[in-house]
Amino acid sequence: MDSHKTNELYEKFSHLYRERGAPLESSKMAWGFQCEDGWYKIIYEMSRQIDKISNDTDHAPAIVEVSKNEDGTLYVEARNLTPPVADIITGAREQSRLTCELCSYSPAFLRGVANNLEGHIACGRCVGKTEGPRKRKATKRRRKPLRPPDTIIVKRS
Repeated sequence: MDSHKTNELYEKFSHLYRERGAPLESSKMAWGFQCEDGWYKIIYEMSRQIDKISNDTDHAPAIVEVSKNEDGTLYVEARNLTPPVADIITGAREQSRLTCELCSYSPAFLRGVANNLEGHIACGRCVGKTEGPRKRKATKRRRKPLRPPDTIIVKRS
């Protein structure tokens, strides 16, 4: 994700992402958000909802990792989970299943081997951008049928 958006999430929800300074053995948040910019809105809404229901103690939920799962969806790992927080994280993962991770357009689908975005959830526009321009078939030129004119125009000089 873009560093500007990453820093904005870190500043706005500093208590939720307090593990970003922890060693890599215990938290992967030092790497930042390992996904594209299209899921920023999903992560922001998830963070806002978790922040609203959590308190600012050491036992509050802490997000340890945000990345892309093997099946192309959003993967969020957190500590000190409660059932409402787990439901919010599950909802964000399900929302990412239908949201383009490049431009946040919905609906989007998991792309297969046939194009450059294998394993990414992308919309048709983003797939078209990565494939480049397509060669179009040359169209045959349509000619008007030859027929005798109805009237003859004679030029006089």
